[in-house]
Amino acid sequence: MSEIRVLVVEDEPIMQERLIDMLYQAGATQVVGCANAASARAAFADQEFQIILLDLGLPDGDGHELMQEFKTIRDEQYVVLVTADDSIDSIQRAIGAGANGYVVKPYSQEKVFDVVNNYVMVHGAEVQALQGLSRQH
Repeated sequence: MSEIRVLVVEDEPIMQERLIDMLYQAGATQVVGCANAASARAAFADQEFQIILLDLGLPDGDGHELMQEFKTIRDEQYVVLVTADDSIDSIQRAIGAGANGYVVKPYSQEKVFDVVNNYVMVHGAEVQALQGLSRQH
C-alpha cells in the first residue's frame, strides 16, 4: 500500500487516540489528530491528506460546514463523517452533502479498516501511480 495520510478531527481525547491507533493498524502512514475546527483548518492548509475523518460535533464548529470548506478548497477530498447519531436522516444528510462515508461511534477496528480499504478501492490506481512517481524521483 502507498502512503496514506489521515487527518482525524475528534474532540474527545480518548476517542481520538483510539482512532489514531486503529488507523495506523489499518495501514495509514501518517495520522494527524485535531481536537477542534480551528486546528483542523490549520492542518488542512499545511499539508495534503488522503482521508479526513471528521466528527460532526466540534466545540468550535459544525462538521458538515467544515467538510464543505474542505471540499470547496479540494473538491476531490475524501471525507468520512463521524458521529454517535446513527439515524437514517443523519446518514442521508451526510452523504447528500458530499461525505464519502459515515462512521457511527464507538469506533470499531472493522469500521476503521473499511474506511481505509474503501479509500484504496476508490483511489487505487491513483495511489499506485503516485507510488511509481515517488520511486522515479
